[in-house]
Amino acid sequence: MMRRDRLRTTQTQDGCKVAVWRLVECSARVLRVEFTSESFAAYCLPSRAPLTGVQHGTVVFDPYTDLAAARDLLPKHGDLWDALRDDYWAALMNCKDLPNPLEA
Repeated sequence: MMRRDRLRTTQTQDGCKVAVWRLVECSARVLRVEFTSESFAAYCLPSRAPLTGVQHGTVVFDPYTDLAAARDLLPKHGDLWDALRDDYWAALMNCKDLPNPLEA
């Protein structure tokens, strides 16, 4: 049986942006975004603290950043957030994919 909190990935159609997220209760929690064609030093949001030992082109979000907050923090990437929103709703609508949290 699939777990509610398993890691999920969503990418843009061109594959240049990848979001790694988790479904927590009824919320999409975004862990990180990888910009595969970018080479900037990785950092954390919203603190903007630099991250060492993390792949270049990566933005790591502070814990519990939901989809709306991630969209607010990186508003120029609507294509990724729209794709993640679609995946989020698909996961919510797939009841067999979402066991009762009391049974997990």
